[in-house]
Amino acid sequence: MSLQNLSSDSSTKILQTASRLFYEQGYHVTGINQVIAEAGVSKASFYHHFSSKEELCIAYLHKRHQNWFSWLQQEVELYEDHQERLLSLFTFLERWLPDSNFRGCAFLNIASEFPSPDSKIRLLVVNHKNALQDYIRQLVDRLNLSTKKNNTVMLADFIYLLFEGAIIESQIYRSTRAIQAAREAVKQLIN
Repeated sequence: MSLQNLSSDSSTKILQTASRLFYEQGYHVTGINQVIAEAGVSKASFYHHFSSKEELCIAYLHKRHQNWFSWLQQEVELYEDHQERLLSLFTFLERWLPDSNFRGCAFLNIASEFPSPDSKIRLLVVNHKNALQDYIRQLVDRLNLSTKKNNTVMLADFIYLLFEGAIIESQIYRSTRAIQAAREAVKQLIN
């Protein structure tokens, strides 16, 4: 095994370990020494790949965004009918949240630990949420509803809020009931 592969393996182990710990415990509770110990790497190896815990968190959020969005889009694109694609956002939530032990959105969880609006981490959360809003707007646009553009944007905003609210309510109550209610509300809004 080459030194580069060993280095890449260490980086992957560190990022996977930190991702699990940040999601399960939170950012502030997770210490660098815990990440190093659970990843089975040396402190020198950690600092070779990541100059700080904040840099590690930024890498985690970038990777989480890519993986989560890819998974969401794969699930949605399984459906040919545009209305079913839109409603499948909530089917996705019904699969994901129980599988994650109702831990909720990694971005919302981490945002609560970074109240400063200028934080690099907080800005990544905003970027993730903006991308989600844009994706929902694209799904709504594909419906070709006979409404004015402003109404389509407002509809997409309502659906985004229902999606986010369903995540939070599911996390709080450890139930998919809110997801089902949100799906029914979206059906009413688009019919």
